[in-house]
Amino acid sequence: MARLNGKKWGVFLACWLMLLTSSAHACGPYFAAPVFTFSKRPENFADFSQGRIGIIQPTWYRSVLTIAYRAINGLPLTAAEQQAAVRNWQAEFEQNDANDKARVEAIDGWLAARRQVLVDEQKPDIQVFRSNDGSYEAFLNCPADAFVNAAKALAARLTAYQNSADVQAWLQAQDQVFSNCSVGNAVPAEAAADATDWLKYDRDYQIAAAHFYAMHYDDAKARFQKIAQTANSPWRLLAKYLLARVAIRQGQLDDAKTQLNALLADKELALFHASAARLLNFIKYRRQPEQLHKELAAKLVQASGDTNFFQDLMDYRNLLDKAEVYEGVDAADVKARQDRFRQDSELTDWIFTLQSTTPDAYSHALARWRLAKNPAWLVASLVKAADADELIAAGSSIPKNSAAFPSAAYHVARLQIARGKTDAARKFLDGVLGDDQLPINQSSHNQLFALRLRLAQNLDEFVHYAQRQARDFTAESECFLEDFSRPVQGEDYLKNERLWRERSMFDIDATRILNMYTPLSKLKAIALHPAWPDYLKRRLVMSIWMRAVLLDDDALAMEFAPLVGQYLPELKLGMAAYANAKTTRDRHFEAIWLMLKNPGLKPVVETANGRLSAFDAIDNYRDNWWCDADFGGQAFTGKPQASEPLPSQTFLTEAEMARAADENAKSATLTGGANYLAAQTLAWAGQQADDRRLPEALHLAVRATRYGCQNCATGKASKAVFDTLHKRFKNNPWQKKTPYWFDSDCPETP
Repeated sequence: MARLNGKKWGVFLACWLMLLTSSAHACGPYFAAPVFTFSKRPENFADFSQGRIGIIQPTWYRSVLTIAYRAINGLPLTAAEQQAAVRNWQAEFEQNDANDKARVEAIDGWLAARRQVLVDEQKPDIQVFRSNDGSYEAFLNCPADAFVNAAKALAARLTAYQNSADVQAWLQAQDQVFSNCSVGNAVPAEAAADATDWLKYDRDYQIAAAHFYAMHYDDAKARFQKIAQTANSPWRLLAKYLLARVAIRQGQLDDAKTQLNALLADKELALFHASAARLLNFIKYRRQPEQLHKELAAKLVQASGDTNFFQDLMDYRNLLDKAEVYEGVDAADVKARQDRFRQDSELTDWIFTLQSTTPDAYSHALARWRLAKNPAWLVASLVKAADADELIAAGSSIPKNSAAFPSAAYHVARLQIARGKTDAARKFLDGVLGDDQLPINQSSHNQLFALRLRLAQNLDEFVHYAQRQARDFTAESECFLEDFSRPVQGEDYLKNERLWRERSMFDIDATRILNMYTPLSKLKAIALHPAWPDYLKRRLVMSIWMRAVLLDDDALAMEFAPLVGQYLPELKLGMAAYANAKTTRDRHFEAIWLMLKNPGLKPVVETANGRLSAFDAIDNYRDNWWCDADFGGQAFTGKPQASEPLPSQTFLTEAEMARAADENAKSATLTGGANYLAAQTLAWAGQQADDRRLPEALHLAVRATRYGCQNCATGKASKAVFDTLHKRFKNNPWQKKTPYWFDSDCPETP
């Protein structure tokens, strides 16, 4: 008998320059699941950047809310800003290095230029990231501009001097420079005393750059200083800029700030002003975050356009993340910074108010709206309000062509429902949903359907509004959306998702109503409604038959057995055996046999695209049978959470919901599927000891305790079934296939 229990400156600066600084929010791996409403990112990056923002979610990331604020206030992005916003979101949500394409193109350009001189030589493998002091953290050492400038310099030298020995020597030295991008300490030799002046000037610069990429910062500084003081050097102006970069790499921010301000004041260095301004922002980010925040917040809402919008939006978002309270930071200090940020910028105040969960967020938003009648503050007030006639009237007057309209419409209807004005809410929503001219995206459409579902007056309306279309599928919590355009090579890992892309599905609100609030008698009428597609009716008839079996409603289980066989052909023979059983007891054990053989059988209606594994196969992630908490997440009690909205009482009466609660209370005694099947198989073994299927049934019941949901009683149930199999069926093949019983991960009982 056995049992098994089931930074450094270089790194920071490089990350900032790579534009890959991450938000305080994190994305993690998940199975591919449908997204009905995006809670973090824009549904469509391009549409959102153009002002089609849909219903605002307080949980959107702050870079997204920044653009939403502009759209609501009638401050559209320029075409260049739209492109920059899309690049930001690609970097933030999809973890794309925003400069990767430019770097690849720059390196390819350099290699193409190089081949004009060294036609037959194998091209070098250029890697641009280098680790800092041997650590595992890598930073961008050689940016795209380095390769662009090198290609231009080589082209100029070839034009002036053709493929001479000096040009070839220049190229060999440049190869040494770029060999330091990822590893190495190669430094070109000094130019010969009799070398031409242009080669001497270029070699001085190449040696300085080689030291810089090799992280020999003192040597690089001395070399760049000499070049900057050499009047005839073509690299004199660039060297002045690079001296500031050296100072930053060395962590000498005050020196770097002085140099950059001097550079900005020098008209001769106008070519480097934009780059210098970005480096100054980096220094402010470290030394004067509040000053930088104030400047960026003002720039991001200016109507004239921001030529540095990409970096400004990223830096602004990162600054706001520094003012977020989370584990491991001094909450009082961060809260004080947040308050100062809010005082300096209405944009920031609006974002933090939207995302606040404190009781004063609503009163603050309302006061700001009443003060200036700003539409963004009206939306914030609507989002935070529990009920307010004043806001309902104001929200109802928002023009349909306003970016604020979808948000206002949703919250007007929500507040009307909260005030008990269900007829008005129903009429209002029907007007919005019936207007085909309104640019409402899929996420917003699903949210409006969810509100309308709560107001369903009859079965027809319930069936219509319970069905939702997924906007996308994601395996990374909205970070990476599944790409269905890729050709399938080998096994199609998106086979299930591909099947459900164009199908209607149940979101969690519909399954909560079906699983928690609807009694069997009403479920019967719902399942038989003709408007369901067959793939959803399949789920409904299965769950009703299963629930009827669990609740000992023999008549309803018999009535639905043919429907289960019709819509689930894999169960047709089993359902025929069930229907042909002579007694209620025999039928019950036929049902247990079917459950043991088919882990996909569930007494609850599943959300989204449902269980991924084959119906009769064990799912390796324990999505088998049912769990204690499958009935709406309430452990079969039927008691809603305080914040959970009830379905309309015109669709479900109080008496029907009370009957559903009684049925769920009875189901609560059955716990999860694994324990239930173990107990019922033991009862079967006690009452029909001569059934030839019993050894296999006992084996399958032990299997259920391994792969089904477990609780603290599962170990005892597993051992009881295991002992019965091993005592009564020694040397049986199924006994030999069952070498273990499975304990649950619970503390030992004293």
